[in-house]
Amino acid sequence: MFKKIFFLFMLFCFQCQAFAGEISSSINDILNSFDFDRDSVVSISVKDANTGVFVYNKGGYKYLNPASSLKLFTMAASMNTLGENFTFDMAFYKDKNNNLYLKLSGDPLFTTADMNMLAKNLKAAYKGKINKIFIDDSVMDKVPYPDGWTIDDYWPNSPKISPYMVDNNTVKIDILLTPEGTVRIVQKNPYRFSFISKLIKGENNDIKFVQDDIHNTVNVEGTISNNVIDMEIPVLNPRYFFCNKLTDALNKNGVSYHNKFMFAKVPEDAIYVAKFSRPLSDVIKHTLDNSDNTACEMVFKVAGGSFAKKNSPVEDSFTSFGTTQNGINMFYSYFDKLNLDTKNIKIRDGSGVSRYNAMNTSWMTDALYKMNFDCKKYLPTAGSGTLSKRMREMENSVYFKTGTLFGTSSLTGMIESGNKKYYYASIIMSYNRNKSIIKGVEDEIIYEIYRADL
Repeated sequence: MFKKIFFLFMLFCFQCQAFAGEISSSINDILNSFDFDRDSVVSISVKDANTGVFVYNKGGYKYLNPASSLKLFTMAASMNTLGENFTFDMAFYKDKNNNLYLKLSGDPLFTTADMNMLAKNLKAAYKGKINKIFIDDSVMDKVPYPDGWTIDDYWPNSPKISPYMVDNNTVKIDILLTPEGTVRIVQKNPYRFSFISKLIKGENNDIKFVQDDIHNTVNVEGTISNNVIDMEIPVLNPRYFFCNKLTDALNKNGVSYHNKFMFAKVPEDAIYVAKFSRPLSDVIKHTLDNSDNTACEMVFKVAGGSFAKKNSPVEDSFTSFGTTQNGINMFYSYFDKLNLDTKNIKIRDGSGVSRYNAMNTSWMTDALYKMNFDCKKYLPTAGSGTLSKRMREMENSVYFKTGTLFGTSSLTGMIESGNKKYYYASIIMSYNRNKSIIKGVEDEIIYEIYRADL
């Protein structure tokens, strides 16, 4: 009996070594064919999902920027803190003086349609007189961008992160070039910008929006050669935008209220009236499928706030627990409890946009092995989301989070091999090459892992 067990063990070890050898040879051939050692930093880690054994590791302990692959780990920590059944509840409460309080939820996917549904639910549930309506925005702070984001990541390239979120805090405009060569800007939303057009007719569309903080206007600069339709512009004032949307929804659904909105926390003795809810699972699926930076940062803050409340006895009336720093504290706590060494891991945001983040691929595959996160459920597979044009021959066999920053590309997730075995893989490449070449190399590497077990 002992001899049989020993034989099976040795056979298993031999098979593992043979597979690792085949993988190493295939990946090294790909890397050598592009001569990456000449001008790039490559870090690749592949781990058997069943045994936790590394089957390939090249530069796996080098600390590099993970880009948006970070989202996979911050969303796993956020889900662990909030619970998979958590819902974002945008809810009205009533006090004894017939004042209503709208407690914001931090739902990053909240839309005009959702606002109308919330107003409709309020109309159905509350028949009394409304004295005043207060808005409780304490779910998160109002810092619009995390530390380490560059000028290219700010407005107008990204909407401001805010507890006041509706329609991704953007509006659409048309920029029209008349036959006479003059420029018209058509605004399609009741929310209005004060535009100063400095556009001139040119050979191509090269349009820039510059916020003038002194005069509270937006300068439109550059050249235009033909009409631009449905261009999305982030709003300057998310609170004002949200309040306008709320007013419209109340009026549309027959809720009579004509006073200004006030701002205060919901009293402890207030009574629940009505709400609009969205499951956290839907938000995280959207965030990872689309690599939505704003949604990721909002979830990270909400989860950080929940973590801090459990670990801090007092919250004063002037600050919010929902901060990026509390999200970071939550992140380290979660992975420390999984017995992962985090002392050299550096993160400054939740989405991976910050240039100050640093991880290594060995740690990332270790984390995938130890954390309780359903990659199949929440990560895009080939042909969908950010993988919509990639690895289509491996649809429903690979599940990955992509990442891209200037000069950096990453790919992290799970592979179900052709022989129904599972592997975790993480790739980070810091390069001075054409981006499409780098993405193609990533795909080739994943395909070699997929087919090596056939």
